[in-house]
Order: sequence, then C-alpha cells, then structure tokens
Amino acid sequence: MDSPTPSSAPQDTALARQVVQGDDAAFRLLMQRHLQALRGFLALRAPVPDLIDEVAHDAFVFAYQNMEDFFEGSMQPWLRSIAHNLLRDRLKAYARECAKHERYSEQVRWEMALEASDKPVSAESDHLAACLEKLRHHQRTILDLRYEAQLSSEEIAQRTGRSTLAVRTLLMRVRQQLRKCIESHLEQRPA
Repeated sequence: MDSPTPSSAPQDTALARQVVQGDDAAFRLLMQRHLQALRGFLALRAPVPDLIDEVAHDAFVFAYQNMEDFFEGSMQPWLRSIAHNLLRDRLKAYARECAKHERYSEQVRWEMALEASDKPVSAESDHLAACLEKLRHHQRTILDLRYEAQLSSEEIAQRTGRSTLAVRTLLMRVRQQLRKCIESHLEQRPA
C-alpha cells in the first residue's frame, strides 16, 4: 500500500498501540505504509535531495520515540508535521551556518586588508584595546556576543531581552564610538 487510505486510519491506530507495547514489527509495517508518501512530501520542500532521506529517517525515529503521543486516525499527517518541523530546523541551522561562514570570510578579508595596509596594526590594536576598556559593561557584553560568540542581532536580542532594532542601534553606536576613540588616539600619537 503506497499511500494511506481512509480505511488505513484504524489500522494505524492499532499498529501505534502495538508499537507502544514494544512490537517492532508493527513499527516496520507503519514505516512501509508511510515512507514513500513522506519522502514525496519532503521532496517537494527540501532544497537538497540528501535532506529527504535524512529528515524522513529522523521523523520516523522521533515518531517511534514518541508513539504514545499519537492519537487516532491516519499517521500520515502526524509524520508530515514532524518532518516539516525537522526540515525547518535543519534549514534554519543551515542558514545560521552560512551566516557564520560569511562573517568569518568578512573577518578574514578585513584582517588581510589590515595586513596589507601601510599603518602598523599593533598601534591600532593597542588603541582599540584601550578604547574597549572605556566601554560600559552592557556595551562590551553586546560586542562580545556579536564578535566573539558570533551571534546575530536577533540572537543577541533574545539573550539580552532587547529588541533587534535596539541591538543593531547599540552596535552601530558602539562601533562609531570605538572608531572616534581610535582616531583620537592616532591623532595624539607623536609623529
């Protein structure tokens, strides 16, 4: 049976009860009944073909571990809901990973540009360290979360209880403050 029919709903419920009681053969039957339909559902949503089998597998593992939460009816909507949530989480994680790589690339380009510049990096670094010491605790915390922990503005907002706009504004103001502080130190440096 490739796709569940309305008459399969009572059978799904009975098989789910058997799985809860420890019958692995009943679970294999549920997998055979719903795997192809679940893979088809995922194929329409997954941007990468490798995710189809991974998410389908994870959805069945989750279903097996949480079978007591399945009530009555066809198991297909429940499995689709599980798979949809797993796929969404995977895509969010992938997007975060891409953003981290982009930030890292940006940092590497910035460091390479500094190395290529005529100005000595150590003097600017010393001035930056001195300017960082002058920051207030909450300003330093936000900077550490952004550049050391490499969190996005949204993640920082969640951690600090601020709005995303407030975090972005604070970061912009702190960067401006640091730039002015470094420039004033450079101007005071003897020639």
